[in-house]
Amino acid sequence: MEKALSKIVEVTSDPYAYVAGLKDRTQKKIIGCFPMYVPEEIVHAAGLIPVVIWRGNESVTWGHAHVPAYDCGITRSFVDDAVRGKLSFMDGMVFHVRQCLQVGEFPLIMERNVKPAYQKILYLPPIYKGDSIKSFLLGDLESFKGSLEDFTGKKISDDNLKESIEIYNENRSLLERVYEIRREKPEILRAREVMQIVWSSMLMPKEDHNELLRELINGMEKKSVEPKKDRIKVIPVGCLCQTLQFDILDIIEDLGMIIPDDDLYVGSRYFANKVKLNGDPIEALADRYLVKTPLCPTKGVWDVDWGVEVIKQMKENDAKGIISIRVKYCPPHTCYYPDFKSKMVEEGVPEVMIEMEHEIISLEGVKTRLQSFVETIGGV
Repeated sequence: MEKALSKIVEVTSDPYAYVAGLKDRTQKKIIGCFPMYVPEEIVHAAGLIPVVIWRGNESVTWGHAHVPAYDCGITRSFVDDAVRGKLSFMDGMVFHVRQCLQVGEFPLIMERNVKPAYQKILYLPPIYKGDSIKSFLLGDLESFKGSLEDFTGKKISDDNLKESIEIYNENRSLLERVYEIRREKPEILRAREVMQIVWSSMLMPKEDHNELLRELINGMEKKSVEPKKDRIKVIPVGCLCQTLQFDILDIIEDLGMIIPDDDLYVGSRYFANKVKLNGDPIEALADRYLVKTPLCPTKGVWDVDWGVEVIKQMKENDAKGIISIRVKYCPPHTCYYPDFKSKMVEEGVPEVMIEMEHEIISLEGVKTRLQSFVETIGGV
């Protein structure tokens, strides 16, 4: 278990070095997929290595000349890293531009400054009623598949796609098992370790990550942990698209709270919903995207209440409260949050919202809010 965790920490501590080294070792092309919802299985089936684009670990410098200061952290950080040449090991990039206005800025910036050998725009539609939505989505995925075939000069067969889907589904099942054990024994992993486990899945070839997860799960199943009765269970929610600062997770735990489950992108959202293979693999990938839960503000779903879903998750884990983590300048989350908060108030659920920014100046304000929250829900 410790050996597997050590490898995971190594991968996530310096993603640039790991992915660049991965390219050298495998001699395969790297395709950066901007979160969220890019169907990585299609890239994998093309014989390429898909990696989810991440937020860098440095303050933004050159990026300020290309995007406004009121863009979110991952937007500014990604553009900054790209124009500074730090992502030169990426042979291609894929952007789902409809999910957020800020992502729509990327293609032109990349074309003018980075010039990747391959670039693709996806317009994955909002989930509204009617057959036209799925029809449009299928056309978008077929166009994506065709563009990768043109780029590689190789046909992507249904068998290639099915094989990739099975590998990715196995990864989702293994991550689900990690979360199951964590719910049974929340003390077995620190919150930052859980996030690193999911994050490493976004960076490593899924075949390698599956092997690592099997080793990790074997150790987790054997390890006994003494539960700490004074710990207060809470569920963190939000932080769309990007990693949450580990320091914030550490503060939550240091204040006497513990996280048995989460509703974060670099968390349970990433591996939610396996692809159900029952025929055409492209249609199966489309069907996975069209699942409405876990609800995402970027999908335009109006008949599912995010607050209701999170309260259900909280009760299933016997948790006492919700911690909403809103990325500063994230339009989808910001627009949805008032309705979410109203549901928390209506149902009498303790909830606190903290704001996260790429450049951390001080976490004292976050600590103060969380300290007040834990006192409110019954902590020391």
